[in-house]
This record gives sequence, C-alpha cells and structure tokens, in this order.
Amino acid sequence: MQKEILESLEDVGSGPIDRGPFVLKGEEEKNNDIEEIKEEEDALSKARESHLVVAALIATVTFAAAFTLPGGYKSDQGTTILVKKAAFIVFVISDAMSMVLSILAVFIHFLISLIHGFEMVKDKEIDEEAAMKLFEVATWLTMIGMGTMIIAFISGTYAVLEPSLGLALRTCLVGLSFFFLVYLVFRFIRRNLND
Repeated sequence: MQKEILESLEDVGSGPIDRGPFVLKGEEEKNNDIEEIKEEEDALSKARESHLVVAALIATVTFAAAFTLPGGYKSDQGTTILVKKAAFIVFVISDAMSMVLSILAVFIHFLISLIHGFEMVKDKEIDEEAAMKLFEVATWLTMIGMGTMIIAFISGTYAVLEPSLGLALRTCLVGLSFFFLVYLVFRFIRRNLND
C-alpha cells in the first residue's frame, strides 16, 4: 500500500507547477544523477564526433597520398621512380599503416553507434563499459595513425629532397618536432592532473 502511495506521488511533481509541495526523499538526487549521466553522454558523443572527423580526415589524406606518390611515375611503365629508395619504402609502409589504423578507428566509432542505436547489449552498464573501452581503443588507433602519418610525411619528403640533403634534413627535423611537441603536451597534462 505504501509503495502504491509513493508511486502515485511521483506524478504530482510533473504538473505545470513542477514539483509542488511534494518532493520525495532522494528525488532531487535521482534527478541530479540523471542530469550528470546525460551531460556525460553528451560529452562522449561530442568527443566521438570529433574523433570520427579526425580519423576520417587521416584516412582521406593517406589514401590520396598513396596515389600521388612522391617523385612521380615512369611514364612508359607506370611504376614509381623512387621505388628502390629506403625512404620511399618507409613512406609507403607508414602511409598504409596510417590509413589502416584510421579506418579501423572509423569502424570502431561506427560499431559504438550500432551498439548504442540498437542497444545490442541488454545490460546498460555492460553497454556503456564496452562503448568506453572501444572509444579508448579508437582514440589510441587515431593517435598512432597521426604518428605514422607524420613518419610518412618525413620519409616521403626525404625521398624527394634527398639530392638537396641540407633541405631534406631540415624538413625531417621540422616533421620530427611533432613527436617532441606531443611529449611536451602529455607532460603538461600529467603535471596539471597531479596538481
């Protein structure tokens, strides 16, 4: 009987006056928890959207780079001019790695959307836990894809500019500065999290 009375009082607060004089104990906490969960879901959704854009952009750029190879083609055979150079081989391998990793990240984001959209998992906690793990994996794949894209840039630039060794080395140093800057950013983040 008491349970039925409490359930009927839950509807009282949903009228035009909002909560009215009847505020059930713990109802405000429940509403605050629901608002926090919605904010977390919105933040995760926005983060997933931006990660998806970055991963798709990396895939697009690396796909295009695979067909506009540095150094060009031999017109009579259709093969690349720099095919035997070590820097060119590094370019092709790192470009392919970057494309595969970024497309895999796009696929994982697609999979997360399917899990959420069709609620494939009946237990909501397992659903959220799986989505967060997949999101973390996709984030790491995207970051590694960025790194291999920089390696592709450096090696492709070096392969083309090798006759002008000074310019080639300077360009490689500028490209390698990416990894140093990433290290500084992570160090900054760690320092701020510890404070």
